[in-house]
This record gives sequence, structure tokens and C-alpha cells, in this order.
Amino acid sequence: MKVIIAPDSFKGAMRAEAVAQCIAEAWHDVCPDDELSLIPLSDGGEGMAGALAAAKGGKYLEIPAFDALMRPVTARAVLLEDTAVLESAEANGIERLTASELDPLAASTYGVGVMIKTLLDAGYRNFVIGIGGSATVDGGAGMLQALGMELFDSWGSKLPAGCGGGDLRHVAKVNTSSLDTRLAECKIKVACDVTNVLCGANGSAAVFGPQKGATPEMVATLDENLAHWAALFGSSGGFPGDGAAGGLGFALRKILAAELVSGAELVMAYSGFENALAGADLVITGEGCSDEQTAYGKLCSCVAKRAAEQNVPAILVSGALKGDTAALEKLFAGCFSISPGAVTLAEALAGTRRNLMRTGASIARIIHLTGY
Repeated sequence: MKVIIAPDSFKGAMRAEAVAQCIAEAWHDVCPDDELSLIPLSDGGEGMAGALAAAKGGKYLEIPAFDALMRPVTARAVLLEDTAVLESAEANGIERLTASELDPLAASTYGVGVMIKTLLDAGYRNFVIGIGGSATVDGGAGMLQALGMELFDSWGSKLPAGCGGGDLRHVAKVNTSSLDTRLAECKIKVACDVTNVLCGANGSAAVFGPQKGATPEMVATLDENLAHWAALFGSSGGFPGDGAAGGLGFALRKILAAELVSGAELVMAYSGFENALAGADLVITGEGCSDEQTAYGKLCSCVAKRAAEQNVPAILVSGALKGDTAALEKLFAGCFSISPGAVTLAEALAGTRRNLMRTGASIARIIHLTGY
């Protein structure tokens, strides 16, 4: 039997590579003769670079960069032949900050720009960038500064490096001609499954600002600042996807001519998932928590739909199943929660490996006992 194990990460507990390895280990304990293909996936957020490295055999490059508060960090990118794969969260990620450090007025994407510049210096011109998990709402201004763009206030003074969301209101003029000229040679794909616009009620500040530490007053300020920032480039801030990662999507698309694409679809294409479906008998996918929304465009649903096109059934393994699961049950041949019962979140996270092993082994037994 040929089984494809293609999970997303279990956020806060295990990256996709570890989840796939865990399920595979449990499956082989029960059915050692089955052929298992491990293809860890991502929707473009945390774990994307690692998932592609595991699937394609890429190598890691460590890059000196800066976190969202301009503190030195070591970020990692993955090199796949002529393509550099990076997660912006390696620099501006919310996971790098404690809850008390969250400050979307100050947080900057400058470190993301440093990563891109380093890769330009290394000769790369093809980029795949995942922009999930950010702590920033700066419209990508910091990133553009690191790539050479100059920002000036109304007095004609150049703003210092590392502009945050609170600084955008002070930008009176931008000098796009100072951008690194090598960017014109680049092809950039941005893995982004967020369709939010930059400004307004469905914009970056209003929807995602609070989880990045923004108070209601900060949200109003950030939204005004983003609208001002967009106007500097002749935009109303209403393009779908521009609000991703605190407006980083806007800067990448509008100024760097990047293409915003479905993160799930992009990673599946790069990982070889579609080719692996040929001759497969079963697909197992999974994520940290599943609800009705999973069925409408999230990675696991993309996996199931692509598998269904090849008449391959898919099983969902989730850290938790919440709410009405009717839509999930139509999409998947089976939906399994690994939770052993009523436990705290901390206990559930700590027991992820054990619970995955138990669930993976149980599914293997069921499949083979029924003679599938």
C-alpha cells in the first residue's frame, strides 16, 4: 500500500516535518511493508521553508538579520537550486517576541529586507517568500528601507532605518529610484492565503492588529498611517492580499512587482505532492486545530481536493476538531482528533507526539483490518 503523509505544522507544538515523521513511525510499527511518502507542507506561514527543504533536499543558509524590534538575530533561508525560499517571520515573526514586547507601532520589517539583500548578494534572483506569522504593521516600509528605498519627512530629513507602523504618518516623500537595482531582475512569488486589503474594516490593522498587540486606539492610528502610506504610491489600499503580514504583501506586490499566490498551492507544487499522487492509495494530512473553515481553502482542504481529483481518499488528523464538522466529513474519508480527552492546552501541546503516534497507529490498523 502506498500512503502519502502530507501534514501542515501543528502550530505551537510540532513543525510539519516532525508531524510527518511521527505519523510515519507509528504507521510502520503496524504495517512495516507499506510504502510511505513523507511530504510536509505549509500554507506559506511558519514551517514553509523547512517543508520545502525536506521535500526537495534544499540546503539552509544562515543570515545575520534583525527581529521586528531591530535586535540582531540569525535567520535562515532555504536554497533550492536557483531559488531562495524564505519566511519573513524568520526576521519579523511574532514568535520571536514575548507578549510584553509586542508593539506594532515600533515593529519593523527591516530584517526581511536584510535577508533579501543578502540573498541578492549571493546571486539569487528567484524568490519564494512566505509572509505569515508577522509581528509588524509597517506596510513593508522597513523592508524597503533595507533594500535601499529612502523615506523623507516633511522637513526633507531622511527617516532612520527600521521604520515601524507608527512612523508611516511622518513619511512625506519616498525615493523609489534608490532601491537596489538588482530587484528589477528578480522574480518573486509570495505565498499568501490572506485576502485582506491594506486599509479599512477588513484591513491589516483592524483584522490582525489586535493579535500583534494593538489597542483600539493603535488600530485606528495604524489604519490611518497605512492609508497615508498607500497614497504615497498612488494606491487606495484596496487590493486583496495587500493587508497580509501587516502590509508586507502591499510592499512586495506594489513596489517589488511580486506575485501573490496561494501558499498552499505553491508549496504543494514545489514539494512534488501532485506527482506523488500517481499510484497512491491514501493521503493523510493534518493540522493543529480544525473547524468548518478548514474546508474552505485551508491547506488540508487543498490537499484533500487535489487528492480527490486523482480518486485518492484523504484522511484528516487534527490536534482538535471544533464545532460543526459536517463540511469536513464531506471532504475527507475520515476525520480524527488526536486529543485523548478533556485536557488543558498546555497538556495537549506537551502530548502531541504521543497522541499522534497513537492515532497514526490506530488509523493504520483500521485501514488494514478493513482490507482497504
